[in-house]
Amino acid sequence: MAEEQSSAPGHSRWKSLLDHLNFVVAVIGLVVGLVAFYVPVRMDRQAQERERSRTCVDAVIDLRAALTTIENGYATAADQKPERTADWDAGKAEVERTQASCLDAPLSPRNSVPQSKGLWEPYDTEQNTARHTTPSFEAIRALRTWTLDAIADLTQP
Repeated sequence: MAEEQSSAPGHSRWKSLLDHLNFVVAVIGLVVGLVAFYVPVRMDRQAQERERSRTCVDAVIDLRAALTTIENGYATAADQKPERTADWDAGKAEVERTQASCLDAPLSPRNSVPQSKGLWEPYDTEQNTARHTTPSFEAIRALRTWTLDAIADLTQP
C-alpha cells in the first residue's frame, strides 16, 4: 500500500505533464492549420489581383492603339469619312472594354474607372463631332494621358 501511495503522486505528475504536452500539440496543430488555410487564400488573392492587372493593362494597350489609329487616320486620310467613322467606332469599343476590364483593377484612386468617367464622356462628344467635321482630339489626348497613368499604376512593383 505504501508503494501505491508513492506511485500515485508520480503518476499525477506524468498525467499533468501529458496534459500540458497534449495542450501544446493542440495549439501547434491549430497554428499549423490556420497557416495552411491562410497562405493558399493569400496566394489566390494575389494571383487574382495580378490577373486583374494584366487584363486591364492589355485593354489599356489596345485602347492606346485604337486612339493612335484615330489620330493617324486623320493625319493620312481625313476626308475618308467611312474609315474615320469605323476608327471612332473601334475606339469606342476599346473604351468600353477598358472600362469593364479595369473596373476592379488595382488602380490609384485618381485613375480608377469611376473617377475617370469625365474622360469617357468627351470621347462620345468628339465622336459625334467627327461625323461632321474634324474633331479637336482633346478627348483623345486626355485618354492617352490616362492610359499612361493607368499603365504606371498597374506595372509598379
